[in-house]
Amino acid sequence: MKNIKELLVKSISQSYEGFVLSDHEGRVFFANAAVETISGVSIDQIVNTTPEELQEEGVIIKHSQQILQKNPLTIYQKLSSGKEIFITSKPIRDDEGTIICYAANYRDLSTLNTLFNEHQKYSTVNYLELERLRENLTKTEGIMSISPVMNDLKELIEKIAKTDATILILGESGTGKEVISKNIHNLSKRKTAPYIQINCGAIPENLIEAELFGYEKGAFTGANTNKPGLLEVANNGTVLLDEIGEMPLHLQVKLLRAIQTNEITRVGGTVKKQLNVRYIAATNKNLKALVLEGRFREDLYYRLNVIQVQVPALREREHDIEYLSRFFLEKFKKKYEKTLEFSERALLILKQYEWPGNVRQLENMIEQLVILSEEPLILEHNIPQELTHMKPSQKQLTKTISPLKEVVEITEKNEIMKALQACSSIRKAAKVLGISHTTLLRKMNQYNIT
Repeated sequence: MKNIKELLVKSISQSYEGFVLSDHEGRVFFANAAVETISGVSIDQIVNTTPEELQEEGVIIKHSQQILQKNPLTIYQKLSSGKEIFITSKPIRDDEGTIICYAANYRDLSTLNTLFNEHQKYSTVNYLELERLRENLTKTEGIMSISPVMNDLKELIEKIAKTDATILILGESGTGKEVISKNIHNLSKRKTAPYIQINCGAIPENLIEAELFGYEKGAFTGANTNKPGLLEVANNGTVLLDEIGEMPLHLQVKLLRAIQTNEITRVGGTVKKQLNVRYIAATNKNLKALVLEGRFREDLYYRLNVIQVQVPALREREHDIEYLSRFFLEKFKKKYEKTLEFSERALLILKQYEWPGNVRQLENMIEQLVILSEEPLILEHNIPQELTHMKPSQKQLTKTISPLKEVVEITEKNEIMKALQACSSIRKAAKVLGISHTTLLRKMNQYNIT
């Protein structure tokens, strides 16, 4: 116990951070060497004094009033040397709960500001820039990106939203096709009318026709009343046909007719209803391949593909991985009331991962990290193994591959130089290389070999 006490005293005395002990009146009875270093005021001037006495002596120009009810309390002091100090104090209690003294940490505010400014300077994504970009998303709200390819996509969205043209949105699962569709609607003249999203893969095949087109009373067992379909509900608005590649083949004919004529007939009905609907279709499937396989109607494909919007995968948007990681971190920090940051290594792992589930997978991953993290810093070991033990990405592999022509030229030049060094004449070198004297002279000229 004696050794531990000595060790604690030495550790506190030699600590880089200032440490102060004071009594009930705020009178300091212990201060380590760091306090003198930080404040520029000798320990002799600090020990056995209170902040009020130091202010009277002119050592402290200004200090905040202590708020003893708060625990811990923070005191701001500006010294005559120009230094600005933060002191965070906490009461120390005995086993009965009685306050026996106050322990405080001494911090140089200018050093903290310098560290913060350095962090801001070298941070790839500035938090203020994040806020500014977030505030400027009035046009393409919800499309979070700083990638050039996505900026081009935003410009396209703003252009096509003004029309009533049918749009086909293509992209991998999780890239945000639904967000883009909603943006197109919100930027169109139909923005105050209904926006109906229909997942063609989620509705059972035997119900999808009735859901889309509605039905008349008595059309089938259980049809006790007339019911409008989703296309009818969306009249004057926009319909998103999500996962259009899952649409049953027999129903594609009726959908094609509805898009071409903007007319529908309810199941079991005979009266045609005129609609005014703008159609957007989205899929992560290769519709052209489905057409060749006979699983998707060619005429419907071309009717939907008036304007095509291709949404890039997250791995093709290098700048967005860090940007979105920080954005989602801020989002979930607020949601779960936590204080967290990424370590450089953890962020590097996120940036190098391929993200097959795209933005949706990244968002879910960040939420998981925030929920499970118990430390203020997300470290490498916090990242799930599926990310840390990943295989090299296609992009990483291709970086190590050189064009064959370049490899051949490098090898050829090296072998020629080795032969010339080993042989006493160019003719002998040509013979060793198995080529003619003329060919060797030509190649020496090609590779600038003298």
